[in-house]
Amino acid sequence: LPLFLCISQLLEINWTGLTNLLDVPGLNGLSDTIILDIISNYLVLPNRITVPLVSEVQIAQLRFPIPKGVLRIHFIEAQDLEGKDTYLKGIVKGKSDPYGIIRVGNQIFQSKVIKENLNPKWNEVYEALVYEHPGQELEIELFDEDPDKDDFLGSLMIDLIEVEKERLLDEWFTLDEVSKGKLHLKLEWLTLMPTADNLDKVLTSIRADKDQANDGLSSALLILYLDSARNLPSGKKLNSNPNPLVLLSVGHKAQESKIRYKTNEPVWEENFTFFVHNPKRQDLEVEVRDEQHQCSLGNFKLPLSQLLESEDLTMHQRFHLSNSGPNSTINMKIALRVLSLEKQARSPDHQHSAQVKRPSVSKDARKSSFKPQVPVSPTPDSNKPVPASPVTDSDKKTDAADKSQPASASPQWPTDLSRSSSSLHASNFSCSPSHLSVKEPTPSIASDISLPIATQELRQRLRQLENGTTLGQSPLGQIQLTIRHSSQRNLIAFSEEGSDPYVRMYLLPDKRRSGRRKTHVSKKTLNPVFDQMFDFSVSLPEVQRRTLDVAVKNSGGFLSKDKGLLGKLLIPLASEELAKGWTQWYDLTEDGTRPHGAS
Repeated sequence: LPLFLCISQLLEINWTGLTNLLDVPGLNGLSDTIILDIISNYLVLPNRITVPLVSEVQIAQLRFPIPKGVLRIHFIEAQDLEGKDTYLKGIVKGKSDPYGIIRVGNQIFQSKVIKENLNPKWNEVYEALVYEHPGQELEIELFDEDPDKDDFLGSLMIDLIEVEKERLLDEWFTLDEVSKGKLHLKLEWLTLMPTADNLDKVLTSIRADKDQANDGLSSALLILYLDSARNLPSGKKLNSNPNPLVLLSVGHKAQESKIRYKTNEPVWEENFTFFVHNPKRQDLEVEVRDEQHQCSLGNFKLPLSQLLESEDLTMHQRFHLSNSGPNSTINMKIALRVLSLEKQARSPDHQHSAQVKRPSVSKDARKSSFKPQVPVSPTPDSNKPVPASPVTDSDKKTDAADKSQPASASPQWPTDLSRSSSSLHASNFSCSPSHLSVKEPTPSIASDISLPIATQELRQRLRQLENGTTLGQSPLGQIQLTIRHSSQRNLIAFSEEGSDPYVRMYLLPDKRRSGRRKTHVSKKTLNPVFDQMFDFSVSLPEVQRRTLDVAVKNSGGFLSKDKGLLGKLLIPLASEELAKGWTQWYDLTEDGTRPHGAS
């Protein structure tokens, strides 16, 4: 019997006895939110609790749930939003800094923030799993980012049953709970196909047939049931049982299982999903690790092309682990499903069969919560053209304040519970964006048609700097890296006062906060020298499958708007010279692609 909730519920919590201390203002909102988030992380789809009431065959089916479909959400633009930023003690009203919160079940995405704009264009794309669409909706809320509490700009609720019927929707929707504003969405319902007959057509439609990227719009969904392992070797100490966990990765997306303690015969019984850009050339990499001693217990790589040749695109077997014991195996069921957009023939004057938009929950019923800390983070933006729409005069810099402003609400965030059944291309190691420990804008997945907003800002600054002159071979400057220190030269000035650069590093696909390395900030200089050393605890065979993600950023001050990207670099670490190490200057680029050494 699968137990789940379609959407997060609002529960009234009444503390009694000594726990009355949690009703203190400031603590009550935080404690209630944490409890509700724990419940949602167990019960809100795609999470569920399975209670065995039937035969073993039916239990196996419940433990390997196949989504009903995938919802691709093009979060395009908004128009005529309310101006929430005020001046002169509210007498003069300015613009807003809008961003969106998008929910499908327990999957949460946050768009980037568009500064000072009542007609923002996000052009971002997200993909979400839909397991039980009767009762599940697409929920969207818009907010104005502020240093203290974010102001509510409107909401929208879409019936997914009607989206499935229509297959493709590209419409402007009027926002609820506010006096004005509308939102432009394009929604695609993708069907999961157990055959690869139309895979080539899907790859062509998302431009995955020619590019070499591992990220972008998805052509397939990988569904994995991690059962158990046998005959694992001991950890670093002989005759001691390890604390095994499993790391699973496809491209730059990775997830990890729960830890099983003191056993070489672990049983996990967990589900995972990965969105796949191109299964013809991507691999599933599996590594069993000992959490106690931080060492590898074995690994194997499965080219997804093998699944394309399997019956029903499914494999269920014990896989032999390399670099492990002679009889070490891991038992998994793995299935691939091709994502197909089955467009229905429509007449030009076709009307929807039913109301797609549903009334939103009144914001009076919302519970206020703490404001998420949203650091500046590069999030992709798209150059893909969207249908034009007239701009209203609400885009003026200021206008008279509207004294009858609706009450505001702030977004509610789940806490980091470190496990999700879905990989939703978030920027963290645990890939479901609903489980990010620090809320950041969710990267748009359409990397083949999108550019980060930080990249656009960089290019704009370059054009301003050029102004008819030639900037040279490396206009963004270069970065020198060794295994013991790094330094930059010839960075661009972020503002008139110069730059306050620092370097941030990840060893991809690990983008957890614990995997982030940062240098100190070098004040007011374009030629900083850091002379710092950073360690990543990984074996040589493992690190040769990783990519070093290096970003040079401008720090700015507290609440400063001068924070941003100065340049980026992606270094594949597959080189055989890695054990010896090297020192080299690399050109910084806007998105980190095609790095090369300076001559």
